[in-house]
Amino acid sequence: MAKPPGLYANIQAKRRRIKAGSGEKMRKPGTKGAPTSQNFKDAAKTAKKSHGGELHGGQKKLDKNKDGKISGDDFKMMHQGGESVAGNANRRRMQNHG
Repeated sequence: MAKPPGLYANIQAKRRRIKAGSGEKMRKPGTKGAPTSQNFKDAAKTAKKSHGGELHGGQKKLDKNKDGKISGDDFKMMHQGGESVAGNANRRRMQNHG
């Protein structure tokens, strides 16, 4: 049997209906029928877990310095066509070649 949509799915669906002009309004916190703070805590327990911050798919190709993160250094390396050098060497390199 299929699971009913969760709290956040219901909120998003209602926002779409309101945007489409349904005339509905979001309930204020504490009013009858509005989600309670316990509802949000329970929804957080069942939320999908993130992938842990690892690089996926084509992101691995962007990680030029192989540190497991995509950072400004990776983009500098792609722009320069080589390794990123720290400090003033980068500025000199860009003046001479860029």
